[in-house]
Amino acid sequence: MNNIFITSIDNGGGKTVISAGITAVMQSFGYKTGVYKPVQTGAIDKGKYLVSPDLTFVKLVDSYIKTHSTYMYSEKIIPAMICELNKTEIDIQEIKSDYNLLSKKTDILLVEAPGGLMTPLNKDLYSYHIPKTLNIPVVLIVTPSNNSVNHYLNEINTAKTMGLDVIGVIINKYPVYSESPEIKSFPAVIEQYSDVKVLGLIRNFRGKCVQTNTLINEILNGIELETVFRMKIPKLNGF
Repeated sequence: MNNIFITSIDNGGGKTVISAGITAVMQSFGYKTGVYKPVQTGAIDKGKYLVSPDLTFVKLVDSYIKTHSTYMYSEKIIPAMICELNKTEIDIQEIKSDYNLLSKKTDILLVEAPGGLMTPLNKDLYSYHIPKTLNIPVVLIVTPSNNSVNHYLNEINTAKTMGLDVIGVIINKYPVYSESPEIKSFPAVIEQYSDVKVLGLIRNFRGKCVQTNTLINEILNGIELETVFRMKIPKLNGF
């Protein structure tokens, strides 16, 4: 079983785009893949039901990727605030149950975090409790900008402090032609000061407007998938 928790402290940091791209590539290699979003905020209200915009995008990239969300809310605020407003609770055991069911149907399952690791879901329940409860490793999606290194080093340190298994970081929205010395040195600084491996660099896509073939090619060329999944991928030798 090769399941991974994908997290980022940035709104619009690219968790869904990266998750969709990785699962689409692995699906093309013959693995049954899935994207599980335990908590979706900002869901689209269709009247009688809510739709996850993130999982809809995943399906647009590859309709064969299995998707599921346990809790969906139309409000676009942190889950703990939504639960307080609606007098509801997020149950980590229900998340674990849905995760186990989806895991049985997939070879590879990416679990997308509701925000950063310290995003509160309930009183005494935070986003980091999800990978800890499910016992799966973590990949962080980071976006370089001036003065952003401190935030990401804190997030990596939080993951380690909580006893999480950090595979590494994927740098998304990387401005290849930037003249900023800080941005140019960003990958090296992350590795030097966190002891966490940079798994890949993805260019500066504009939101979810990227074409499927472009996304798949970028994932293949930009991310060390064998390191991400800690396994040999025979079909990668053909690319």
